[in-house]
Amino acid sequence: MKDLVKSRIEYILHKHFLINENVILNSYHKLGQMDLNQMEQMELLWYVEREFDIEFNDNEVINVQTIGDLIQFTTSHLSKAYCLAA
Repeated sequence: MKDLVKSRIEYILHKHFLINENVILNSYHKLGQMDLNQMEQMELLWYVEREFDIEFNDNEVINVQTIGDLIQFTTSHLSKAYCLAA
């Protein structure tokens, strides 16, 4: 599931924020290092929430600093949703 989440987040970054598709994103990439200002970072979270039909809480939003953080929080939400649906 983690690989799927990562690829969908990469797709969002390429499509909506024009991050070059040849740029290899790893979990250590800070959102600010990808030329995303704070407003764009909030937009990224919004796109991820819509893509996966999840909602980040305020604490998670504050703690998302890297691509890895975003993948971890998204995967966690999806795992919880899957457990509830089972």
